[in-house]
Amino acid sequence: MTIFFGWYIVAAAVVLTGYHSSMFVYGLTAFITPIAATAGWTYAQISLATSIRGLEIGALDPIAGMLVDRWPARRLMLIGTVIFVLGAICISRATNLALFYAGFLIAGLGSAFCHNMVPMTVIARWFRKNIGKASGILYMGYAIGGLFVPLIVKAIDTYGWQDVMMYMAFGALVLGVPLSLIFRNRPEEYGLSPDGRAPERINGSGNAAYGYGLKEAFKMPAFWIIGLAGMFQITAVHAVTIHAVPYLTSLGMERPTAAIGVTIFSLVGLVMRVAYGVMADTFNKKYIYALSNAVTTVALVLLGFLNGNSFALMALFGVIYGLGVSGAMTLRVPIVREYFGVGHFGVIYGMLSIFTVIGSVTGPPVAGWVYDTREMYFPIWFIYAGLTLVGAFLLLFLPKSALPKAEPVMS
Repeated sequence: MTIFFGWYIVAAAVVLTGYHSSMFVYGLTAFITPIAATAGWTYAQISLATSIRGLEIGALDPIAGMLVDRWPARRLMLIGTVIFVLGAICISRATNLALFYAGFLIAGLGSAFCHNMVPMTVIARWFRKNIGKASGILYMGYAIGGLFVPLIVKAIDTYGWQDVMMYMAFGALVLGVPLSLIFRNRPEEYGLSPDGRAPERINGSGNAAYGYGLKEAFKMPAFWIIGLAGMFQITAVHAVTIHAVPYLTSLGMERPTAAIGVTIFSLVGLVMRVAYGVMADTFNKKYIYALSNAVTTVALVLLGFLNGNSFALMALFGVIYGLGVSGAMTLRVPIVREYFGVGHFGVIYGMLSIFTVIGSVTGPPVAGWVYDTREMYFPIWFIYAGLTLVGAFLLLFLPKSALPKAEPVMS
């Protein structure tokens, strides 16, 4: 049986996002305390680096979206990989905050292409009926990165955070260059159709032009609802991702034990990302997205009630949080494709990313500031729980997509 080439692209994206996650998403929580201990910087200062990187990615995403709609995907992936590695090396050698922030800026520039816009946009072009499954598998990579947190904690405690970051930077280069070559722009360029199925012909206008333009998207309530709901959820998600280990250790847990909490919600998320993808292909996407926000709310409330002596309560949080947070990014590609099509997917997705960037750049430093000023994280998790609950309600008001169910293809 011949495997549809789109799945090879998904597999390459999973490996790349997984490795990236082990460095700058779930794995970054393992670096926070050691960096603070060796450099003398506060949690807020360190968290600000991730916000600067996120802000840069947000500013670049619309540009990256336009480029990926015009340039070869492989070229953008290769350029992004090299820049990302240079940024990680810069971070590993940082001896002051200016160099530390510069490294995150450089890494963010590379990530805007090789970990954000290119994989998401290309997969949206290669899949339609299976877009939820493909997106779910893609975002398994982020959960896979979380599974390595205990190993990264041990490595940092043994060799130091700077050497570990340097080694991981070279690993990103070794993996990134060959895997970048797998990416292809559109299935139509190779005589294929999305999902590898027989094309459905409507007016012969071409799949590449299917959907709304950016100006049309701006006028649609769906654009703003999806953007705001995503922003509220990502605000909380990024704060937990960065501060999970520092928060748990502040409650009295040992670092290896706290890392197990990250592993738990990563394992649950590994399965649930695919489950959310399957549900998105089967049920109304807005309700599935709202469910993800609502479950995240429950997990955040539980997080606020944790104490350092209850491993069972931490494990319960990990399970519920994994159930909720798995839909945060998994559902964005399918729902954006459903409402706006693929003709200008890159630039529209890039503009929507501005919302999530606002959340990602404010969530972690605000949580760090709360700890620095109060020497405790209370009440930040309850505030973020309120935001995710608002996001869940907003999604319930999403109007029905006006796009036809069948897409035009090249005659």
